[in-house]
Amino acid sequence: MHVPEACAVDGTAYAQFDALGDFDPTRPETGHLLGTVGEQLPEIDGAARALVVLARENGQAWAGETSVPPEGDVDVLLLPSLASCPLSTPIDQRSGAALTPMTGARVLVFGGAGNPTPRTFVSDLNAGTVAPVDVGLLTQRSRSSGTAFGDGALVAGGVGEDGTVLSTAEVYQPSLRGFDQQQPIEIGDARADQAAVVLATGETLLVGGVGLDGETPLASMEVVDPVSRTVRTERLAQLTVARRSPIAVRLASGEILVAGGVGADGNPIGMLEWFSPDASSTPKRAQPLVASTAMALAPLAGGGALAVLAPPAGAPAAFQNVWVIDADGALEAAARLEGSLTAPVLFGEAGGSPVLWTGDRWLRWQPWTGAFAALDVLDGLPAQIGASTCSPDPGLALWIAGDATAMTALRFDTRGEYATLPAPLLVDDTSEMAPDRLPGPGILVFDSSSGLLLGPGASAFVTDRRYADVSIDIDAPTGEPTLVVLRDELGVELEVGGVACAGPVVPGAASVHVSRRGSNVSWAIAGGASGACATGVRSDARISIGVRGPASSMRGLVRNLRIARLGPG
Repeated sequence: MHVPEACAVDGTAYAQFDALGDFDPTRPETGHLLGTVGEQLPEIDGAARALVVLARENGQAWAGETSVPPEGDVDVLLLPSLASCPLSTPIDQRSGAALTPMTGARVLVFGGAGNPTPRTFVSDLNAGTVAPVDVGLLTQRSRSSGTAFGDGALVAGGVGEDGTVLSTAEVYQPSLRGFDQQQPIEIGDARADQAAVVLATGETLLVGGVGLDGETPLASMEVVDPVSRTVRTERLAQLTVARRSPIAVRLASGEILVAGGVGADGNPIGMLEWFSPDASSTPKRAQPLVASTAMALAPLAGGGALAVLAPPAGAPAAFQNVWVIDADGALEAAARLEGSLTAPVLFGEAGGSPVLWTGDRWLRWQPWTGAFAALDVLDGLPAQIGASTCSPDPGLALWIAGDATAMTALRFDTRGEYATLPAPLLVDDTSEMAPDRLPGPGILVFDSSSGLLLGPGASAFVTDRRYADVSIDIDAPTGEPTLVVLRDELGVELEVGGVACAGPVVPGAASVHVSRRGSNVSWAIAGGASGACATGVRSDARISIGVRGPASSMRGLVRNLRIARLGPG
């Protein structure tokens, strides 16, 4: 257990350890004092792949979560729940730093300007440590991008200390405790102020930015492969609108959504663009969105994205500042935010509910009401959050504080892909589910007396969790057909009851059972037919689970969704 000095908890705190994996554990009835050394923890199953710890002391809670390695020690960082906490070790003061999450709960702090030249740091968020790298960047750079890259990170482009826009990228390697000092990767175009996003394949996509002259926005994109360390520029689509400082996010479908940025005329761009998972094509038509100089964009667990826009100068009082971009690419106006909104930042997506920092307060998205609600953060003073932010996991916000020397964290959720479900879903409410659009009558609406009504193509997905072998059961109270959707990490879907897996969507069926083991998917209707899908899923794929209304004019009605991890064998 590790706790930052600023948020210490002593040994009298009472802790509960939840071991999670591809099994459905029972919650332990007992806990342990954190100060007890050498005590056995029988509740930790040998097959555990994640560990969640909740400690309580004097009415305050501390929470942490971590992955469990196949062997060796397990480190867990405990942070006060819903309270900002600075990590213990400061970083070099700078302006324009960037934070990049990597695998293994590590975050790279790099770039920016300062005197003396600021060093690159790595934070281990399992142990709460922050330390400078042993081998720094070959070229100090600012306005560059950073992404996870294999087990390390890729720092691409940017501007050198002499003001030159760079056409190289460097790789941070954990085994070297620093950057590879061999020849840097030559990227296709010199670029700075670009967006960068990790594709579902693990490759990095560089999007837009400015070119060699430091002024002209780029419409080009390029892909960097972490295995071969080669750059691909051919067979890639281009931006319809060239832009510097764009935002790019990967959606649940695997598609890439690009928004925001500034055009050649210096004005903010209000155009959304979609690209296929490999960035080779544009699967949806570009859509106009209100332009803003400050925008936050986050993917939603059910599909699509959430956009929050700060009102530009001269905007009317009723400026629409919150939008849902649904899974089909349609723009839907959500409940607008009242009050100050100067520097929106969206963190995480745990529970299908990203957390928003408005510039002076914390809020959390409520997907089934289409509105933000207050997040009861326990801070005595408002946070100081600049442009250097990230979410190393879906329930954690991390930023560099206003003095530019402290990395500060806020733990607001501990749910992850191995989390257990508290009870059957869609019985009394829509908890643990996320819609792929704004709910509305006849389209997507839940009634506790009947269930979840799904219009044609409308979907709702179980949040956070991913499954290996799994059993799924749903009730159809009126016998109206509903599709069961299995979606893998690449965004590829199998609709059980759809074209590739016909069978269980039969009017009059009272309940449907679906089972997935490896690449085999089977189904059965209570008291009726059964079968297997002609097209299965990858045997090693971890899947998320959803329900969807049929593509026909019929509507689906579903309730009492039960999911059980089957475990190995």
